[in-house]
Amino acid sequence: MRPRPVRRARGRVGLLRGVRQDGRAVHCAWLRRQASVRLRRAQHVVGAVSVFAGHEKTVTYVRFDGRGRLVTSGTDGRHRLWELASGKEVRAYRGHANARSFVGMSVWRSGGLIGCGSESNEVFFTTSGGAPIWVQSFAGRTEEEEEAKAFVSAVCWREVSEDECALLAGGSDGMVQVYAGRRKV
Repeated sequence: MRPRPVRRARGRVGLLRGVRQDGRAVHCAWLRRQASVRLRRAQHVVGAVSVFAGHEKTVTYVRFDGRGRLVTSGTDGRHRLWELASGKEVRAYRGHANARSFVGMSVWRSGGLIGCGSESNEVFFTTSGGAPIWVQSFAGRTEEEEEAKAFVSAVCWREVSEDECALLAGGSDGMVQVYAGRRKV
């Protein structure tokens, strides 16, 4: 049996950046205009359920946090946390550098942490407070590697358990590092 599409979007819907299924519906996050995200139900791809606008520059990443919220990341150097139900911005996160490159961003769903890369060649860990709680440099590079202006380009959480995680981070120069973490009780 060959898979076949069950629904197609016609016209200009934008770039698909995130998908979430919550048991009732499948939501898709689309980049329609550079600085905004439109949330649509997969069953009704044409009409937006919510529009999240607030970034000053292009939105590069969208992630669902598992708690009814959406995290967006943009080349304005900000992450923004949004309530899905109301469409309102809860918080803006600052600290990482992201003016031109696609630095990675990921959410530890049960732990409430955001991990992201930076053009400063660092990994940032942020919680609901808004400011980074931990910043780790991709250290151990030669002078040539530092001069190449490497940056952290990809991050991904691995949830080991509800209280334990690992963050895999990769650099634009091919370096990969794994960070292990445990929730404080």
